[in-house]
Amino acid sequence: MPPESQGPSSSHQPPNHLPPSVMPPINMTPPPDSQLSTNEDLLEPDEQELAVVRRHPIGIFGIYLETLIGLLVVTGLLFAVAPDFFNGLSSQAYQIMVAVIVLGLAILVFFLFVATYVYRQCRLLITNRSLVQILQKSLFIRKVSRLSFSNVEDVTAEQRGILASILNYGTLLIQTAGTEDNFEFKYCPRPNRYADQIIEARQRYARSLEEEHEAELAQHLHDMGLS
Repeated sequence: MPPESQGPSSSHQPPNHLPPSVMPPINMTPPPDSQLSTNEDLLEPDEQELAVVRRHPIGIFGIYLETLIGLLVVTGLLFAVAPDFFNGLSSQAYQIMVAVIVLGLAILVFFLFVATYVYRQCRLLITNRSLVQILQKSLFIRKVSRLSFSNVEDVTAEQRGILASILNYGTLLIQTAGTEDNFEFKYCPRPNRYADQIIEARQRYARSLEEEHEAELAQHLHDMGLS
């Protein structure tokens, strides 16, 4: 389901297709156990992890910046509307106000901690057989999707803007066969490098399936006495 391309991007097209007879079905559904916490738990038997791609820190920096701007705006409005507000408070009211501010800051710090954790838990696993995308939507909501290399049609690395070029991050888009959902991994560091790594892993996977298919065919012919 290839989307319309916008902005500068580099597309990495797999040069060969896997034999239809050995193409495993695509699986885009989360695993039954939603409490998985380690990468090893997400791998199938005999599957090897090649790389773990985590989002670039620039994405969480935007949340920090928005929070700081919000605090400055609220503080500025408070002093602009009621510049003598704090001067008119009694000692007890002032202490209550300070306690409320401290509590608010503590809640804000906790919110930023949770946002950072959720952001850092989003990752893309590149294995010798497939891609596994983990999308952490909140502390208790996570979606895990698996895409076999057999269903990878195209890999595109897209970088927009000067900042993305300077810091070398962008969007990694893995297009799938037919009408299946694509994999889109935003704020990907070194997107071109990982796009090439995915293509190389897919090519090795295709060769291994072809060799396995040829070995099975040779064994079948041998059993029939034709070789």
